[in-house]
Amino acid sequence: MDDRSDRLTILSNRLPVVLKRRGSKWQAEPGSGGLVQAMNPILCEDGGCWVGWPGVTMEEGEGWEGALTRVGADSGYELEPVVLSQNELERFYEGYANSVVWPLFHGFPDRCTFDPGFFEAYGGVNEKFADVVSERVDDDSFIWVHDYHLFEVARRLRQRGHVGRLAFYLHIPFPSVENFSKLPWREQLLSDLLAYDLIGFQTERDLRNFGRAVEAHDVAVVTGKDGGALHLARRGRAIEAGAFPIGIDYEDFAGRAATDEVTRKVAKLQSDIGPYQVLLGVDRLDYSKGLLQRLRAYEMALENHPDLREEVVFFQLVVPSRENVEEYAALKREFDRIVGRINGRFSTASWQPIQYLYNRVDPVELSALYRLASVGLVTPLRDGMNLVSKEYCASQVEGDGALVLSEFAGAYEQLNEGALVVNPYDTEETARAIYEAINMAPVERRRRMEQIQDILRRTDVFWWAQQFLLRARAVGRRPDGVIGLETAGRTAG
Repeated sequence: MDDRSDRLTILSNRLPVVLKRRGSKWQAEPGSGGLVQAMNPILCEDGGCWVGWPGVTMEEGEGWEGALTRVGADSGYELEPVVLSQNELERFYEGYANSVVWPLFHGFPDRCTFDPGFFEAYGGVNEKFADVVSERVDDDSFIWVHDYHLFEVARRLRQRGHVGRLAFYLHIPFPSVENFSKLPWREQLLSDLLAYDLIGFQTERDLRNFGRAVEAHDVAVVTGKDGGALHLARRGRAIEAGAFPIGIDYEDFAGRAATDEVTRKVAKLQSDIGPYQVLLGVDRLDYSKGLLQRLRAYEMALENHPDLREEVVFFQLVVPSRENVEEYAALKREFDRIVGRINGRFSTASWQPIQYLYNRVDPVELSALYRLASVGLVTPLRDGMNLVSKEYCASQVEGDGALVLSEFAGAYEQLNEGALVVNPYDTEETARAIYEAINMAPVERRRRMEQIQDILRRTDVFWWAQQFLLRARAVGRRPDGVIGLETAGRTAG
């Protein structure tokens, strides 16, 4: 395989840039997030291609292509847009991806809308991605597909004759077999995943759920399990699945938190909030995040422990999400109602128990919030990983914060010994953990945080990408032409 065919091609729902119209001109700004942080250095060094939706629809017109080309030239790798119509975006993204896969995979099958039209639109968009890839890369190129928007790409590329290595990484949880079996297109989804050579999951629990689904629906044979890897066979092909817990850029978060700019911002925030210990939640507006359950647990903590009153403030940052969807608007209204009730019950002339911001914040302000908080509350009902837990701990430059962590966050598997672990459905348990975290002895706080930070340093986002790519690049060809797995370099984390 020549150097060109070994270059990496990344596929994700969005390109690693944000396109914005400034008057009559388009500008492209670098995107953010763990995937961008992980992939940018690799693609910049080795070259390659990133395929994704540019963030604008056909109906928004043209003129943005030049801005995208300039960003690609500056980054050192190609950016290939997949252009969607507004109808495609709504039925593929808002429809199948976020009204079927997202709720089902997070354990909320009753929130699913199993519309066959959504599934058809999803297939059409995956076909568009496969078309762009086929036109831009060689048939033996190495392709890494990301997340639940693009399950079908491998199958569609195989149908076009692609013989190179295809890898997939799921950033959200994989559901229990009981929930997965409710999907009308369950065998099709499993078959699509098994068209890849390597399938990566966030946690061992997700990997187990996937293996059980494969066996329950008899779409492949499990040929072995070793070292955190699951080996499968289907139609003469060998496939591997593994758990690869995603990390963050630890040095970036820790370094920013220690800057003078953030230090000044921390002082300003403390002055604005008042002379209180701060409990912090940082979440996108979504029913999977456990926002309402968290509020009720905090209310119970105030009820059961009057000494917390006028001593702590719960600051919740809610990042807007899907504001045009009634279900999310209703969640926002209920959140506001409960906040108002709690503040009405407990506020005094000089103290308000909950402060919250419904907005996006820049990296400096977010870093200051992380560093300021005595306790980080990360209590989702279900999450693939939840990088907020890692970002909060990395930003604790004094090493004296405490993390309250849901057992249903993917980060639980790595951070459970250093965190105070809760079942977010158990209001009493979460209330007790809040009180324990606030009153934890300084030496115990530092011991736990040091343990967590050591894990985060060793398993950062670059480690994650390296482990996955090493494993994926161990997928080669046997002399008989059957796709197989080489034994060298097994590094599934």
